[in-house]
Amino acid sequence: MNIGITEPKYAILDDGTQIVVKLSHGPEGNLVLFNEYVCYRLAILIDIPMPYCGICVMDENTEVFDSAIASSNNYGYAFYSTFMPKTTKLLSSIISMMKNKEVFIKVLLFDHIIFNRDRNEGNLLVRFYKDDVSLKVIDHTHVFINGAIWDSGCLKTAMRECDLFSTEVLEYNKRLYSMFYRNISITKEALEQAGLEFKNKINSNVIKKLIEECPQEWRPMQENENALVEYLMYRINHFDTIISTILNYIK
Repeated sequence: MNIGITEPKYAILDDGTQIVVKLSHGPEGNLVLFNEYVCYRLAILIDIPMPYCGICVMDENTEVFDSAIASSNNYGYAFYSTFMPKTTKLLSSIISMMKNKEVFIKVLLFDHIIFNRDRNEGNLLVRFYKDDVSLKVIDHTHVFINGAIWDSGCLKTAMRECDLFSTEVLEYNKRLYSMFYRNISITKEALEQAGLEFKNKINSNVIKKLIEECPQEWRPMQENENALVEYLMYRINHFDTIISTILNYIK
């Protein structure tokens, strides 16, 4: 596709479904595939609109049309999202037309849960049909503070230093977030309502189950997995502080 450092590819599943796939042993390694899957499953739980995603396999039976972009080195489990025709990158002028623009409240809070500093126009897409102009969210490879290289050390440091007060997510994503600030009102009540929904649907057992569903070749060491569960719950259980940090920054 000639975009992004994870080098996504166009592909077709056995049933003819057109997809965008990130292959095993890609330039950023397999941890980004783990990140994608866990974040996808969490996002769907809290009704953030994403194209259908899943896990597929590339092996010796896969027909490769361009040997320069994939080889036997990429055999294994891959993460895919369903290809969406008639989409465009987010533009400020389109936001007022979107029927689900208020979902940004959830996206904003979700980015804080997963410490996503990589939200940009390329991973918030607008589905552009005549009677359906709506937001779709993609791409969660570079999350959990350190993206493709996070580990228990960085997560434990973040908790020890109380990164609930960090404004990095807001600062790094400011250009895109600002488009929404101009089109919808970011209120304490709306953020608290979204936070309550997150708390009702996500707990440590849910996160552990999602992790266990990942292919073993994607999964980090047990120590890192345990730290991730602890980190995500630490942030979910302190939504009040995160919400205050957001409101203080944007007021």
